[in-house]
Amino acid sequence: MEISRVWNGFKSKALTGSALTIILGIWTLLPISAGAATWLTDLPSAQTAAKAENKLVLLDFTGSDWCGWCIRLKNEVFSKPEFDAFADERLVLVEVDFPRRKPQSAEAKRANAALARQFQIQGFPTLIVLDSNGRHIASLGYQPGGPQALIDELNKLSGHKPAGPTAPPARESKISESPPTPLFNGAPMLPPQTFNDVVLKGIAGTKDNRLAMINNQTLAVGESVILKIGGAQVRVKCLEIREHSVLVNVNGTERELQMRGL
Repeated sequence: MEISRVWNGFKSKALTGSALTIILGIWTLLPISAGAATWLTDLPSAQTAAKAENKLVLLDFTGSDWCGWCIRLKNEVFSKPEFDAFADERLVLVEVDFPRRKPQSAEAKRANAALARQFQIQGFPTLIVLDSNGRHIASLGYQPGGPQALIDELNKLSGHKPAGPTAPPARESKISESPPTPLFNGAPMLPPQTFNDVVLKGIAGTKDNRLAMINNQTLAVGESVILKIGGAQVRVKCLEIREHSVLVNVNGTERELQMRGL
């Protein structure tokens, strides 16, 4: 029953004490939709809350209105109810934003810049994890897999073992033998690192959902980007991501980029 229907039934009559009691009683029975996780913007307040509640602090260094991978992280992870539930129990969240179009006070800009220097942020998105005592325990970035991938990583960092059935031993063994998925950031901070060539810096993701970091841009198969090489701009399209190399098209010419050191 909607509260408006209840109100319409009473609005033509004087609200006696009994009528008001009935309305308030029905109001308390109405379902309350779960809100999105709360993001603070003040680290000292977050640290105080984390210490009191024995939680981790998760700082999200983001370019919320321009960084494609930051937006993707928000849509794929932070906006999901699974993350909301986990954050409510285990995290105190802090957004450290570097927008280009969204208004931001001078005080917020100074505070966020100081945090970026403190944690040596090189690109967006970067996730900084602090324990309940404020110690820096991890730096993470975007990775595919939705909210569960990040939740698993944070549980591992905190030593928390969620309740539930354990995986079969064979599967555990298979996972333990595989190297961890590398985490990296997609959008560089300003000033950007300069490059004299197209360079493959990293490969991440699962076999069916791989991502490649080319210079300071993260690409999936089929995606294109304009890169500044020396004093010129080139268009790079990711054609195929292999185990240790990536096939790209650079201004109409196909090239295979090898991981450095291999």
